[in-house]
Amino acid sequence: MLKKAFPIILTVMLMFFLLSIFWRETPGPRQVDFDQDLEVDLNIRDLTLVQSGRDKKIWELDAKQAGFMRKENIYLLQEPVMTYFGEKNGEPVEIRAARGRIDQDSGTLYMWPDVKARSGGLYTTSEKATYKEGEGHVLLEDNVSFTGRGMRVDTPRALIMLEEDKIVATQGVRTSIRGN
Repeated sequence: MLKKAFPIILTVMLMFFLLSIFWRETPGPRQVDFDQDLEVDLNIRDLTLVQSGRDKKIWELDAKQAGFMRKENIYLLQEPVMTYFGEKNGEPVEIRAARGRIDQDSGTLYMWPDVKARSGGLYTTSEKATYKEGEGHVLLEDNVSFTGRGMRVDTPRALIMLEEDKIVATQGVRTSIRGN
């Protein structure tokens, strides 16, 4: 009986082996390693999204790589960089991070960790940044630190006002001022 079953077992094992090789080599949904392995519907390299209005670019979002989850309507981003040009002709605000997520249904961009921002001569670091379309600001959270213009400001949370040269930090603010 074992002699009769051996060729069948060997054939089944060989088929599983070939199937596993074929599955890895074929195109289709792949795993994207962000916080965890998530199956995405579409992988995109060098993603660029642009919002324009009145013949002018308002903001641009670039990412080294993105995964799109169609059912959830979410983009998962690797190394996102958001540049906000705004309605006025001021200096652009640039925010970058290691990872990000766009929830298209709510119009929200989340960026984390190692967030770095540049705005009006100030350089900012934090662990998280959130931009919701139409709110006019970026919320920075967790170990927020601003440096530049002869000062350093540390706070747990702050807002970068996108249409003004203004930053709002209201709780737990520590400031160091350097003289010239």
